[in-house]
Amino acid sequence: LDIHAGGIDLTFPHHENEIAQAEAATGRPFARFWLHCEHLMVEGQTMSKTLGNFYTLRDLLAQGWPPEAVRYLLASVPYRKQLNFTFDGLKSAQTAIERLRNYKLRLETGHFPEGRSEKVAGRNAEALRRFEESLDDDLNTAEALAAVFEYIRDANTAMDQGEFRKGNVAAAQDLLGRFDGVFDVL
Repeated sequence: LDIHAGGIDLTFPHHENEIAQAEAATGRPFARFWLHCEHLMVEGQTMSKTLGNFYTLRDLLAQGWPPEAVRYLLASVPYRKQLNFTFDGLKSAQTAIERLRNYKLRLETGHFPEGRSEKVAGRNAEALRRFEESLDDDLNTAEALAAVFEYIRDANTAMDQGEFRKGNVAAAQDLLGRFDGVFDVL
């Protein structure tokens, strides 16, 4: 396996036993990467059926929540950190996705002056570098999201001030495409 995932509670002895069994049977390493995730909290309490705060994806979809909002919320916190799932958090995730979609629409339909702004191009390259470095840093999704949203704020400001140019659109769309290739919320 390239990646094996599980809860933090399975590190020992469960995953240690899996490694021993698989490697004894095959003579090869069992997994290249291990992702041990923290437990999910719901409204400040550990998620459990007995507390009645246990939700499946099917439950959330039946309540009308879009799957991309659930995905965004769950990915907004690095896997090693505990996420406190709340319905306000889902609303915030939806708002963030709308902000991304509005920016994408603005890129697609905006009328920008000819040319290319080197300042905007540099900011785009910096955002892409930060996005990729954050993901390479133990899948730090929170920092990756921050890199993109800071860029979008700056790009929107540049658009409002007439500094964003036609020559900046392709790189901005590429950054958004790379982002969505990972988070898949657009």
